[in-house]
Amino acid sequence: MKRILFPFTITIILAILSMVNAQTDVSGSASTDIPMSGLDKPIISEEYILMPGDRLLVTITGATNYSYTANVTYEGKLTIKIPVRSAPTAQGVYVPQYDIVAAVPVYNLTLKSTKDSLRHVFLKYFRNIKVDITLLGMRQFTVFVVGEVKRPGMVRAYPVDRVSTVIKRAWGITTVGSRSKIELKRKGELYEIANLEEFERTGNTEVNPYVQDGDLIIVLRMEKSVIIRGAVFGKRGYELRVAELTAARERTSEGLYEIDQGERVSDLIPKAGGVTPWADLQNAYVERDTAKIQIDLVRVFEDENNKDNIILEDGDVLIIPSLNAIVYVQGQVANPGAFAFQPNLKASDYIGLAGGPMGDAHMSGVTIYRDKEKLSGKKNPIIEQGDRIMVPRQIFKFWQDYVEIGAVFASLLIAYLTLTAN
Repeated sequence: MKRILFPFTITIILAILSMVNAQTDVSGSASTDIPMSGLDKPIISEEYILMPGDRLLVTITGATNYSYTANVTYEGKLTIKIPVRSAPTAQGVYVPQYDIVAAVPVYNLTLKSTKDSLRHVFLKYFRNIKVDITLLGMRQFTVFVVGEVKRPGMVRAYPVDRVSTVIKRAWGITTVGSRSKIELKRKGELYEIANLEEFERTGNTEVNPYVQDGDLIIVLRMEKSVIIRGAVFGKRGYELRVAELTAARERTSEGLYEIDQGERVSDLIPKAGGVTPWADLQNAYVERDTAKIQIDLVRVFEDENNKDNIILEDGDVLIIPSLNAIVYVQGQVANPGAFAFQPNLKASDYIGLAGGPMGDAHMSGVTIYRDKEKLSGKKNPIIEQGDRIMVPRQIFKFWQDYVEIGAVFASLLIAYLTLTAN
């Protein structure tokens, strides 16, 4: 067949037009159904598997230069197009006309393997050319989600979607659904067990696999669970309660969390999002049937082999109470009183919370009372819960006070001399 060569500028225009058309087609089909998934890494040509619905840009360079877009057909093939003539548009730009001369099977091939297969076919028509392909649009397919999800049924997905993304589109797992034993079935057989608990805690993507066409995701019910209540950040919702001694609002949580055989208290705290800064670590406890088991979380965090780090059982309730964490600011401040303790704040921060110092405040004489200790506030130390900050009154304010006192005495003396002269 006679080869037709196009000028370089025409080739560039054609490539741009092809990509614009491809983007229009992709947005017109994919984005109208489901939001595009974010890639957690660039697509690797050696890994991405082509299926019907994928859209490609095929580029030929070398002895001849042109490009075109094509979809993988329902039969899993990609068409081979050869330019045979050019025709002018209404704007007077000449665009190529193609003939389809072949359709190459690409079903279940990677992008790299597809490029190699296409090159062998194109070499039948051209010599000294290079063939490249670019993925312009990903296919959509159906994944079935059943079990303990809020909206079970069919979910549309992309090849870059993982189990967690598909479950999110099914409105998430119910409060009694397992997050660590999610079955992913492929072609009727168990393919893998997804563990979203571990994925969210460690970022390990191996326990959160990609989905494929026709997969079935089964979210099982928890086999064993415990309730964690109190001063934890929580992953199952929370509420803000008003502290008893202050007007500060504290986050308190209550949720149902799955346990595996042999898991201890230290294993469950991270599942609940960790303890809050106002947690009373030394007075936590576990309710088990009618018993109350005291837990010192300070010892547990210091040593996981401590006897307080007990193995939890199905139905346990772990309660972590809140401290009445208060810092008192007294003396010459605008609004003296009790304030909620906040970690890593200094004396000046709490004085600011109390409205700042009054005009006669003696800031260099600030004193912090901590239990039986008396600390100087000159170096602006970090405050601990229960501290009492005293801002004393300054008797004389350096030269300003002396001037004021002198002015008073002078006025009195003048008044006395005036009365005496009369």
